[in-house]
Amino acid sequence: MVAAIGTFLYLLTPPEHPIPHVKTDGISVPVTEGSYCWEGPLSANCVDKVYANPIEMGKQHEPTDVMPNQTIKITFDTMPTKNSLKIERWIEGGSSEKVKLNHSKLHAPSQKGTYFYLITANWEQGDGKYSFSIKVE
Repeated sequence: MVAAIGTFLYLLTPPEHPIPHVKTDGISVPVTEGSYCWEGPLSANCVDKVYANPIEMGKQHEPTDVMPNQTIKITFDTMPTKNSLKIERWIEGGSSEKVKLNHSKLHAPSQKGTYFYLITANWEQGDGKYSFSIKVE
């Protein structure tokens, strides 16, 4: 009976979706969660978080100070589906460029400034958008 109740409550619990872990030089970089959809065993959940752009989203936390070309590692507890993980680097003024990950790593730009990163990823159960910011000193 207790097992049946536990299983029932598990199935009704809103599903958890992956959040990326972003680290540089042993320091965790704060990540802002954007809109996502995630499907669990008996329920699904879509959450729309409205930001004007990835820069606004990235400004939800203070930028993490990094050195030029410093390595930044992005990982998930549950890996996204193949070829679905995309990263864009944005700067004030709204220009952006795609960034390639190499073994879950990217490098900070060599020029000083504040940079905002947009991460998008898909899984069989759903998708998500996330942002973080760095300040190259």
